[in-house]
Amino acid sequence: MAGESAEQVARRQRERAARLERSAEMWERGAQGERATGAILDGLRAEGWAVFHDVRWPDRVRANIDHVAIGPSGVFVIDSKNWAGRIDIREGTFTCRGRRHDRTIASAGDAALAVARHVSAPAAGLVHAVLCFVRDERIEGRCHEVLMCSTANLREMLVSRPAVLTPDQVRMAALELGVFLRAATASSPRPSPAPPRRQVASRPSVPSPQPRRQQPKKSMTGRFVGLGLIVLVALLGLSQLPLIVDLATQVVSDVLVGHQYGTCGELREDYPNGVGRAAAVDEMKRQRHRPAVDERVFIANSSLDRDDDGLICERPR
Repeated sequence: MAGESAEQVARRQRERAARLERSAEMWERGAQGERATGAILDGLRAEGWAVFHDVRWPDRVRANIDHVAIGPSGVFVIDSKNWAGRIDIREGTFTCRGRRHDRTIASAGDAALAVARHVSAPAAGLVHAVLCFVRDERIEGRCHEVLMCSTANLREMLVSRPAVLTPDQVRMAALELGVFLRAATASSPRPSPAPPRRQVASRPSVPSPQPRRQQPKKSMTGRFVGLGLIVLVALLGLSQLPLIVDLATQVVSDVLVGHQYGTCGELREDYPNGVGRAAAVDEMKRQRHRPAVDERVFIANSSLDRDDDGLICERPR
């Protein structure tokens, strides 16, 4: 800034670096907590559970869900918290270090509702929100509709509850959620910076009618996918469900997300000039070999975009 001395600039930069360091430590602590919780949940796979980690929150652009576990005792949407300090649960409130965290409880409940909208009965009515704290001491309780536990007793809480889903119902719920959670994660757009706000002359404010709040709806694609799975199972019988899970997952994944290629060589067999996003391809107007524009294929194979230019396996310029 104009007029600042070198010492003032240095002090301001040090303060900014300290803030960034604290933020990085907070995110790393959260990642460690998610890994600890995920390791416990992964141990349930051998007992017939299906587990998803770090998936995009359906219908939200910038939110994720730490874990979703599906087993005989129901569907559990788990938010992992690596917080220090004393946890108190009493009279429908939850505090950490004496501070209430009502928004955390509300967010956990909203995540469970979002997941329930993308699974059919009976699993849809058996979705539970869970807050799991990373620590050695046990935590037990409930705050409103959110189950509370720690990594010390998470596994026990899940497996000790009564069985309400059969193995076939667990597989069906895992198939339905797997399709939607993977599609949401793969198709989530990168946040773009907001355009600068224009300065306009102020006008007298006129109250406008408030829009009516609409209830969230399932996507039409989701309805057709769910109906198709139900018809398929009805025709073949539940005994054949394990045989069609892999096939159905692959087919639906290609439709919703796009085919995944292992290497650029495989991708170029179908797209000789590569694939790109529309904006990136438009910048190559004078190029002779322009990549094909296919948003779904690009998203499904974004790991091949080594230089982060919105193009995959394009020919050298």
